[in-house]
Amino acid sequence: MCGDRFELQKNFAKHKIYDVWQFVEYAEQNLATVHYCADILKSLIEVTDNKTVRWEQSLFSDFIETKDDTGKKVKKIEVRELPKTDVRVVGQKINPWFLFDKLIRDFFQYAMNTFDSMVQIANAGLFANSSKQIDSVDFQRMETWISSATFASDFPLTANWFSEVLASPEFKYIEAINNKTKHTARIANKLSIGLLGSNTSAKIGPFFRKNVQHDSKTLQDQLDATLDFLEMKWNEFKSAFEAEYVLDKRTKERYHTIDGVKQQVVKGEAYGTYSCAYIVSEKEFSLMPDEFHLLLVREREKEILVHNAPFDSIFVCDRTGNILQSKGRYIADSNDALTDDCLIKYRKYVKDATPVSQCINDAFMKESIFYYANPFFNVETVTNDKDFLQRIERTYVI
Repeated sequence: MCGDRFELQKNFAKHKIYDVWQFVEYAEQNLATVHYCADILKSLIEVTDNKTVRWEQSLFSDFIETKDDTGKKVKKIEVRELPKTDVRVVGQKINPWFLFDKLIRDFFQYAMNTFDSMVQIANAGLFANSSKQIDSVDFQRMETWISSATFASDFPLTANWFSEVLASPEFKYIEAINNKTKHTARIANKLSIGLLGSNTSAKIGPFFRKNVQHDSKTLQDQLDATLDFLEMKWNEFKSAFEAEYVLDKRTKERYHTIDGVKQQVVKGEAYGTYSCAYIVSEKEFSLMPDEFHLLLVREREKEILVHNAPFDSIFVCDRTGNILQSKGRYIADSNDALTDDCLIKYRKYVKDATPVSQCINDAFMKESIFYYANPFFNVETVTNDKDFLQRIERTYVI
């Protein structure tokens, strides 16, 4: 996923997988955080080492004249205190050994998070309408699913990538140390600052997990190896994904808009108040698909606007858009409720088996949500209520 980012977003929209973009951004943020942790670890060791060097220099400049056991006059160095190695973070003094330990844990956690983001990209962009629940997806499960007969023939490149990564010793180490430090125990990492001629050293401690012994490793060597592996696998994943999402294997009946919303507030008229979303079709309702997926997406200048579909039901009308003459209704799937969340998704709508007359009656009886003009769909308003008209002119609801 290289090149112009806006063109990439447009391509995701073209192939009806725009929800992938949020996971691409999150993968990039996770990868940047991995690099940040590595850079700060290196700087932390350098700063602590430099403080020790300055302490040594001041130490040797402060000789004390005294006598030894025989009474002979000698000069010696008196160590009154050890070097102060605390570092300041937003004005607070922080123990460098605490930061050292925490940044190692963060480094591997965000490395694993980067792989988890790739899982979400594949889930949303390749599985699409067959995607698994976001909170139930992890790397091992995705490798099992995408390698199965259901998906492997459609996405052989990405399936092979998952299998190779899962079998690699580099991934196994990242996963093991992340799970060990996150869920089980602190590893005995070591940061030894050289004093009086000795060398500074930083090591990741040994640990044992799931019948596998992981030996101690030199910190910088392991950081470099993990970064190289992560960058390589991210680039390989992008190549496989780009080759296969354009095949549109599982994106049938996905849409980015509806034909509009008809809303009415007419005093003194039966069925005078309603607000109904609708789509137009010349087909008989029985011949229409059993389900479709909707995410509101619109390109405007150099940006893509996006919003989750807010509608609980969508009527099917002819070209007149007459709600009273609707052919049928789609309703949001009961397992795909709209929640107050940071994620966007293609919301699933299924055919309502309720008689259309009852659907229409339900629409007029329930409390309505009214909309003002917005970038995603047309709004047609009929009213003889001036207060209502003023209210929706001041309100943008979506």
